Amino acid sequence: MESTGNNPPIILTFAALDPSGTGGLQADIETAASLGCHCAPVATTLVAEGVNSNAESHAVSSTLLISQARSVLENMNVATIKLGFLGSVANVEAVHTILRDYASIPVVAHPTLYIWDKMDEQQSGLADALFTLIFPLVKVGIFSVYEARVVSRQSDTIATTAQAIAGTGCEYTLITGTGEAQPNFRNSSYSQKGLVEHYNWEQEPPTCHGTSTTLTMSTAAYLAHSGDPLVAIQQAQNFTWQTIRAARPLGYATHTPHRFFWADKNIESCDKIPTKTKNH
Repeated sequence: MESTGNNPPIILTFAALDPSGTGGLQADIETAASLGCHCAPVATTLVAEGVNSNAESHAVSSTLLISQARSVLENMNVATIKLGFLGSVANVEAVHTILRDYASIPVVAHPTLYIWDKMDEQQSGLADALFTLIFPLVKVGIFSVYEARVVSRQSDTIATTAQAIAGTGCEYTLITGTGEAQPNFRNSSYSQKGLVEHYNWEQEPPTCHGTSTTLTMSTAAYLAHSGDPLVAIQQAQNFTWQTIRAARPLGYATHTPHRFFWADKNIESCDKIPTKTKNH
C-alpha cells in the first residue's frame, strides 16, 4: 500500500517500551522516521530496565492492546504492520484477531525471544503461540538462529528450521547469523520454495543493542515503500549495517545503532553491497 497524497507510509508497530530508548518502540519510531515513514506505536510491554534480558517486565492487558491498535487502524491508512515483543500469550491471541481482520496489510514480524521469560505464567507458551497464531499471517519473518529454532522446534539444520517456519504460511524468512563456519557475518533468506540468498556482511564492531528492532522496522519501512519483500530484505540489511557502523556509546556499557547516520556530517556515507550467494 502506498502513501496517500504527500503523506508518508504509516507503519503500525507492536513492541515493548524500552526505557533506554535504544530498542523497542523508540527504536521503531526512530527507524521509521529515518526512512521516511510515520510510526504508530502500540505498547505491548513495560520494561523496567533497558538492554537487560533479565529485566522485570509487565505486559499490558490484551484489551488495552486491542484498543490501541484498532484506534490506529480505524483512523489511519496503515501500509505495513511490524511485530516485536508481544509480552504475553493473551496479547499474541489479541494480535492474531487483529491481523485476521486486516489481512490485506502485510506484516513483518520478529519474535524478540531474548527478553522472553519462560517461567512467567503469561509468557510460558509464547513461542508456541507465535508459531501457530502469528507466523501463518506474516509476509516477512525475521529471526536469529536461536529464535528460529525455538519457535519452529527444529534444531537440525538452518534449512529445515526455515522450512518449518515456511510451513506455517510465512511467505519469506530472514534468519540472521547463519554463517557459523563463515569468516564474515551471514544472513540467509528463504521463501516457501527454499533458500533464496545468503548475504555475507563484514563484521562491524561493536555489538549493539537494538539491531534486531532496526532490521525489522527497516524491512517494514522498505516494504511500505516498494511492496517487494526481497527488495525490502536487501535494503533493510544495508541500512542496519550502516547504523551499526556508525553506532554510538550512549550508555548501558553498549552501543546504539545510529539510525540517522545519513544526517551526521561527521560520518562518511558508505553504501554496502553484500556478497550474495543465490540458490540455483
